[in-house]
Amino acid sequence: MRCDGLFLAGLAHHLPPPVDVAGAVADGRYDASDRAADEYLSVTVATGEAPPEMAVAAARRALRRAGTPPSEIALLLHASAWFQGVDYWPAASYVHREVLGEAGRHAPAMDVQQMCAGALGALELAASYLAADASRGSALVTTADRFGGPGFDRWRADLSGLVYGDGAAAVVLARAGFARLLAVSTVVDTELEGMYRGDEPFAAAPGRPVDVRTRRAAFAAGAGRRVGSVAERTTAGLTEAVDRTLADAGLKIGDIDRFVFPNVGLRVLRTRYAEPLGLDVARTAWEWGRRTGHVGAADQLTGLAWLAESGGLGPGGRALLVGIGAGFAWTCAAVELTARPDWPS
Repeated sequence: MRCDGLFLAGLAHHLPPPVDVAGAVADGRYDASDRAADEYLSVTVATGEAPPEMAVAAARRALRRAGTPPSEIALLLHASAWFQGVDYWPAASYVHREVLGEAGRHAPAMDVQQMCAGALGALELAASYLAADASRGSALVTTADRFGGPGFDRWRADLSGLVYGDGAAAVVLARAGFARLLAVSTVVDTELEGMYRGDEPFAAAPGRPVDVRTRRAAFAAGAGRRVGSVAERTTAGLTEAVDRTLADAGLKIGDIDRFVFPNVGLRVLRTRYAEPLGLDVARTAWEWGRRTGHVGAADQLTGLAWLAESGGLGPGGRALLVGIGAGFAWTCAAVELTARPDWPS
């Protein structure tokens, strides 16, 4: 989808303090060989705040930075990948009440669950919503997760090469801003849906600990034989989503200055993301991601904020945000900075 006249007006994150990974290695929670391959320095760990509370903090900061009053928000989308703190409850409505309140009475509040591609998927939905009606001025996208025990082991619940951090991010999409949204698009391959389900029976209620490694092994032994090479399919999804987004934006991969991928470990970043696209890791936001871990769907927004605030991407610079979510979905967004953001502290 080519986006005309849409901008990122405010961008913010709310991250808890980082925890050095050395402690997790020392007490046996994180494998030393994984640490050597991943080269994470730290992960952000929340001790008191629930995900929706972190989303509210990020959203308020993004609105302040955008200079957008709550009454101008036409849509609020909240993305998440994991438990938000209360069962049978819409987290988006909480964020809406806390951030927009009565001023947002005509702004729908909806949860998006595209897993770790959720924030960029929500950005695509928000762009479509604004493009459909010129009277809709702005949209707010938030995302937040806390990957805590006992239900989720941030060090070992998923595959080797992926350690999870906690936190939130928010972006205001509007008709003017510091970065132009050039294009956004999604590719899906639901033949791979079973990778994160395995052979687990459907339960009557939540509560089982997440064990993606066992699920993926079951998938490989069963349905995985039918769908063929998982590596080939995931690479195909990644490259197709990147190519579609660049084509919609009228760009080539060489026109992109920085790439923001999920905050996977360095070995996985190189072999599964950078190398298939012919990229050097130096063109990514790895120096940021190795300090936070994989913060669910927030990685792309936090990485772009880091690039914009640190000067890693200046006016005229272009970034490609790449989100991958179990299910499987790949959503990419191409943005171009039009100005160095001058946000209030």
